Amino acid sequence: MKLRSLTKHVRDQNWFAVALDFFIVVAGILIAFQITNWNEGRALKKRTNTLIERLETDFGSDVWVAISLYNYHKQVYADALLVLNDITGREPLSDEALLISAYRATQFNRFSQTTGIYEELVSTGGLALVASTKVGATASLFYGSNTISDYGRFGQSSEYRNLYRSIMPINIQLVVDSVCGDRALTIDQVMNEENSIGYECALDLPPEQIEKAAQTLRQHPSIAPALRHRVATLKTQNSNFENIIQRIWPFRSTRKVLENSSQINIWSNE
Repeated sequence: MKLRSLTKHVRDQNWFAVALDFFIVVAGILIAFQITNWNEGRALKKRTNTLIERLETDFGSDVWVAISLYNYHKQVYADALLVLNDITGREPLSDEALLISAYRATQFNRFSQTTGIYEELVSTGGLALVASTKVGATASLFYGSNTISDYGRFGQSSEYRNLYRSIMPINIQLVVDSVCGDRALTIDQVMNEENSIGYECALDLPPEQIEKAAQTLRQHPSIAPALRHRVATLKTQNSNFENIIQRIWPFRSTRKVLENSSQINIWSNE
């Protein structure tokens, strides 16, 4: 309709009407673009807010998992150092305490993510929408950390772990694992930062078996070098992860969110 009107006004040389028609057409196009952009902007803002909300919820639960992961490996480091100090003669342990710490020094945990929200953000381009927010930037730092995967990778392949499993009598390994191994944590224990491995335990074994197994550890020539490497590796990993824990600490979730989370602890690799 406007095109026919514009053509008629040109034919009649009614330039004012031509200008008016042209202005109306251009204004209509601009208004349509503006409405489209406004609707797209609202949709983008809504999507961004939804992604941020989901990220805050899932990341907040993962923060508690990360704190447990960090405290777990601090305990593993402490046990490895106790064993090293014993077999090098610096600070002797009782035979039973040595066997418990020797087993725990072999342990490691992997990080088990609550959901795939971060991978979804990366794959769909959503990460760009939240990257400028504090939670987005901090989550990127956390999920991209090599230390998280290094705990599992270096823990599983450590020379000390392989040596211990090779030289320690299997009945000793099974008993220590059953009474001093990883325990499941309740939500309260998670939020109180209790450790799934650093609790008191006792071995129900004949004293002569405990003594013999302890001597096996103390006398093996490769245990001390392997332990030194394990201690040094854990020290570096824990130091690196401590910096990340300090950054993500403010984003830990509330108890209500944690109760509804599918992930409240870290499952160990047995």
